[in-house]
Amino acid sequence: MKILWITDNFLPHYGGSRVLYHQTMRRLPAGTVTLLTRRVPGWRRFDAASGIDTRRGFFRGPPGPAFLRELPVYAEMLARGAWLLLRTRPDAIVCGELLPTGLVGLLLSRMGGRPFLVYVHGEELGTYERLRGERRLAFSVLRAADAVLPSASEARAKALAHGARPDRVHLLTPGVADELLEARPRPERARARFGLEGRPLLLTVGRLVERKGHADVLRAVRALGRDFPGLAWLVAGTGPLDRRLRELARELGVEESVVFAGRLPDGDLADCYAACDVFVMPNRELAGGDTEGAGIVLLEAAAMGRPVVAGRAGGTGDSVVDGVTGFLVDPDRPGELEDRLRLLLGDRARARRMGEEGRRFVSAGRRWDDRARELLRICGALAGAVPSPPPPDAGGRP
Repeated sequence: MKILWITDNFLPHYGGSRVLYHQTMRRLPAGTVTLLTRRVPGWRRFDAASGIDTRRGFFRGPPGPAFLRELPVYAEMLARGAWLLLRTRPDAIVCGELLPTGLVGLLLSRMGGRPFLVYVHGEELGTYERLRGERRLAFSVLRAADAVLPSASEARAKALAHGARPDRVHLLTPGVADELLEARPRPERARARFGLEGRPLLLTVGRLVERKGHADVLRAVRALGRDFPGLAWLVAGTGPLDRRLRELARELGVEESVVFAGRLPDGDLADCYAACDVFVMPNRELAGGDTEGAGIVLLEAAAMGRPVVAGRAGGTGDSVVDGVTGFLVDPDRPGELEDRLRLLLGDRARARRMGEEGRRFVSAGRRWDDRARELLRICGALAGAVPSPPPPDAGGRP
C-alpha cells in the first residue's frame, strides 16, 4: 500500500491535526507515505529526523485578496501532486483539509483514478458554514470524497449534515502513544523545575488561543485561591494571547500563582501531566465557528491517570467521559468550572478514581497504532485490496 498524503500545514508548525497526522504516519509501514506539505520554520531539521518521505513547498502570492494570495498555492500543490502521482503511483490520496488540499486531492483522484480520503475536525466545518465564498466549494469536496475521516463525533455529525454519505464516513478519533502509557514519569522533577513543590497544581497544555479558555482558568485560580492556599497553574504552550494572558494575570492579582512555561518538549510533558492534580481546558466554540477538535491533550492527561475538566464544546465528548474520567463544563457558566475544580482539588480520593478510570478509558483501544491500522484498512478497501465491511466508529464512546 502506498499513500500520497497532502496537507496544507505540518509539524513542526504545531497543532492538534498536525500531531494526529504525524502520529498516524509514523506508525504505518516504512515507505507507505509520501507527504506533500508547506514549508514552515524549522522544517529542514524536523524532516531530517522524521523518517517520512516529505516534499515541501507552497509559497503564497503577493498581498491582496485572499483568493489571489492562495492561487499560487493551489497551482503549485496541483503541479507537485500530479508529478508525485506519476512518480510514486499511490494506491490512495489522503488530504488533511477540505480546502485547499481536498480540492487538489479530488482533481488528482480524477486524473489518476485513485480514491481520495479527507480528514475533518469540526472547527473548519463550522467556519465554512459562515463563509459564503468557500462554503459551496468545501462541502462539494466533502460530498465527493471516497472516504471522510472525522476526528470527533461532532465533526462526524456536521459532515453528515452537509451531505457526506454515511457509508463513506469513518470516525477516527485521536489516540495516545504507547510510550506515554508505558512511561515512568518523574513528577517531582517537573515541580522542582518550576518551583511548585507541595502546591495544589492545575495544568493546561495547548496553544494560547481564545477557544482554549485560558482566561477562564485565570479567573477560577483567583476564586479558588482562598480555599486552596498555594494553588498554582502551570501553562504549557505558546500563542497569540501570550502577552494578554500575562497582563490579565497581573490585573487579577494571580501572577505569582501562574507559570507560563512556553512550549515544552514532548519528553517533558509526561512529567508535567503526572505532576498536576487536575488537567483543565475549558474550551468553547467561538462566534466564527472555531472550536476544539477531540482534544489530544485530554487523552494524554487521562493516560497519565489525571482527572480532566474540559469545555462542553467541539469534540471533547470523545475524550472525556463526563462524571467518570472527569467533567465537561459549560464554558459560558464560569461557576461550573470553579465548582468542578473545587470538587476535584478538595476530594483527592475522587480525583484519583477518575484518573484511574481515564487511564483505563485510554488504554482500551485509543492508541495511535490502532488508528494507523484502521486508516490502512480503509485505504486498502477503497483501493480494492481487501473487501470493504461497513465502516466502524473507531474510538467511539464505550
